[in-house]
Amino acid sequence: MSILCQGRALASADVTAEHPMHGNELRMDGLARTGAAASAPLSLASLALAGGVATLLGVGLGRFSFTPLFPAMVEAGWVSGGDAALLGAANLAGYLAGALAAPWIDARLGRRTALRCGMVLTALALIACAWPVGLVWLMGWRLTAGVTGGMLMVLAAPTVLAAVPALRRPLLGGLVFSGIGIGVVVSGFGVPLLLPAGVGAAWLSLGLAGLAMVALAWSRWPAPPVTAARRALALHRPLILALLICAYSSDGIGFLPHTVFLSDYVARGLGWGVAAGGHMWAVFGLGAAVGALSAAAVARAVGFPLALLLALIVKTAMVGLPLLTSEAIALGISAAMVGLLTPGLVVLGSGVAAELAGPDGHARAWSWMTSGFAVAQAVGAFGLARLFDRTGDHIAIFAIGTAALAAGTLAAVVAVLLLSRRPHR
Repeated sequence: MSILCQGRALASADVTAEHPMHGNELRMDGLARTGAAASAPLSLASLALAGGVATLLGVGLGRFSFTPLFPAMVEAGWVSGGDAALLGAANLAGYLAGALAAPWIDARLGRRTALRCGMVLTALALIACAWPVGLVWLMGWRLTAGVTGGMLMVLAAPTVLAAVPALRRPLLGGLVFSGIGIGVVVSGFGVPLLLPAGVGAAWLSLGLAGLAMVALAWSRWPAPPVTAARRALALHRPLILALLICAYSSDGIGFLPHTVFLSDYVARGLGWGVAAGGHMWAVFGLGAAVGALSAAAVARAVGFPLALLLALIVKTAMVGLPLLTSEAIALGISAAMVGLLTPGLVVLGSGVAAELAGPDGHARAWSWMTSGFAVAQAVGAFGLARLFDRTGDHIAIFAIGTAALAAGTLAAVVAVLLLSRRPHR
């Protein structure tokens, strides 16, 4: 009898390895037979909610809420302008560290524990910034928010996408990464409404909202497949993945002109005033709100690699549009499209990582892509800031962003051509 039971267990394990998408169902069946409690499969809505609030909290609020709070903290005397820039740099450095460390944290804590801890720490970091204890205190918590944001970006999507069939992944990925766009909208419209109550009240409100998101996602994380912890990462197309990592990383520089300098270009460079600059950021946010789902729809129609190439082509043109004209309508179109493609490229990059590394290697490959983006972003932000400090030339900033995206587009072209010659299994 024991031999028969062992044979059934081995057969179940073999089927699970051969068909990883059915791993959750097979494991629950095995647990039921051994008398262990088995939970019902999570719905697509539950998975989307968990992943969406993770990116909303980790990146949308943990990072982008600092943009409107930057000048408010300076005006309130909490920090100087230079100190506020250091807080932003600390968050970017933490994001890179979190993206690199995510697989290591995952292996030691377990996927669900890592995600829960990341969300809790992000909410606590927002709450801690409500007290102006000093620069070191604020910098430590902005660094923490960066680390947890990078970790949540890497782990959230692979966790929920592995729990659904392949055909449903583009839609679910779009829903998950919509949290980034929603965060841009909330930061652009919501934070200014909180500021009349004080900078501390704004930080505290964001942190409390983060704790509510923790509660929403807590029980909605699926268990990772059993095979994920035991299999070595096997890349089906390592050269192609390397090219697409380069292509995706180019956006780390390419998106900076709009996310950092566009509002200032409109307000001061063109002399249209601070209100006009704020309106342009709002247009960017509206585009970002629909970007993830739009990219998911294109990916479902043409596949992730080709969709990534098309997105890079369009974004290169849109970042370069201010080089050709300063008309308000053209700049609005540029802002909306770059906003749309900012979370849109995240969806496509994650989808490419999943397609070329498989469900078990998704988190590791996505960590590489996110880390490449973070490195390009950090180097680009420092370099563009120094250039602008010396020249005050907005147009040069847009030219550099366009050139970076053009180089990334070329890498994507080569990758797609290689894929077309040797179709992926």
